[in-house]
Amino acid sequence: MNSSRARTLERALEKIRDDEALNAWSHLAIDEARSAAIESDARLASGAPRSAIEGRLVALKGNIAVRGWPYEGGLLNRRGIVAEHDAALVRRLREAGAVLLGQTRMDAGALGAEGRSIDGPIRNPRRPTHSVGGSSGGSAAALAAGHIDLAVGTDTIGSVRIPASYCGIASLKPSPDLIALEGILPVHPDFDHAGPMTSRAELLRPLLCVLAGLTHSTSSPVYPNVDQLLGSRSIGFMVDVERLGGTPNVIQHYRRGLDRLRSLGATLVPIDLTPLDPVKTRRAVFSLCEHAMAEQHRDELARKPEHYSSELRAMLDYGASLTPVKLDEYRSRVRHFAHAVHRLMLPLAALVLPTTPGQAFDYDGPTPTDLADLTVIATAAGLPAASVPLSTGNNLPVGLQIVTARGEDLLACDLASQFESAAHSA
Repeated sequence: MNSSRARTLERALEKIRDDEALNAWSHLAIDEARSAAIESDARLASGAPRSAIEGRLVALKGNIAVRGWPYEGGLLNRRGIVAEHDAALVRRLREAGAVLLGQTRMDAGALGAEGRSIDGPIRNPRRPTHSVGGSSGGSAAALAAGHIDLAVGTDTIGSVRIPASYCGIASLKPSPDLIALEGILPVHPDFDHAGPMTSRAELLRPLLCVLAGLTHSTSSPVYPNVDQLLGSRSIGFMVDVERLGGTPNVIQHYRRGLDRLRSLGATLVPIDLTPLDPVKTRRAVFSLCEHAMAEQHRDELARKPEHYSSELRAMLDYGASLTPVKLDEYRSRVRHFAHAVHRLMLPLAALVLPTTPGQAFDYDGPTPTDLADLTVIATAAGLPAASVPLSTGNNLPVGLQIVTARGEDLLACDLASQFESAAHSA
């Protein structure tokens, strides 16, 4: 194998073997990937790439159907199930010439954000004793370890953004319905999204364009400066981070991130989110997800309760206990929150805030309860949100969340890329 994509694949496989202890991958399609890499190299050699991600290695979360691969969604009760067809987004990746390398581990059923799979915890490459976040934690670990540059995860309340923050990579929860969910195991239809995860923010846009079926001309822009991106609009910044659980380290990096945005020419205006009570909204969204999952798993849980961990059973039992009145109360809570956020966003190009209140936690310690308190804002409001590293290096990363108006996903990608580029040039 003398061609570049094939060589890249072999180097990736060697890294994956060396990093087996990270527990990031659940399935590798080595022969299939080798064939795809050879075909991609032939297209590149003839000057006929299919897209901006031609020949790139891609990992897919375990709840996304890939023909002939396990289709388990991290669930013990689905162990042994194999997908018969590709998910819609997988078909788009194949058409774009991507090389599908394998499948990554995840929290069971995507109903969690800790990075604990049924095959053990997924280890954070930045600090292996610590969480990767979830539920797309295996993809984040593979990206942070340098196995791949592109991955696809799913995000219901923060499941591509929390791992991005914890592992120092980039991700995007897109606008609802931008990326087709056909062939992806559901959590809740109102909140589920598939989203790109990348080693660098500049790769978000080309991967998003493939996944969403956008024209190739939009996938490789000449990035303008922030003034050109924003026009006369301002960026709102969350001022009440500490009141919503932000730790001193996160706040320190966040303030430096705001300074970087100002240096790029952005006009920043303060936004107070505490009156909207995102914590209550997160509880409402999660409860609705627990109910939806309880409905899906009712029969299987009754037949084989041993296939569900005690933690997952507790969530499903709670979801099953919710009355119609309580469910309506939660739905109303989410609707009112969404309307309030939309009003705040009207004069803004974007809203920035930390992706998570804290950094990756030690698996041997307690699990924070506020993992999704800041990611739920874009979820409940139905807005796109990118996560880009505020800091990496040898320390535990911190993520900055960039929320834009519905449909302005490419703006979120471009702002994330500009923000990251400024850090590298500083």
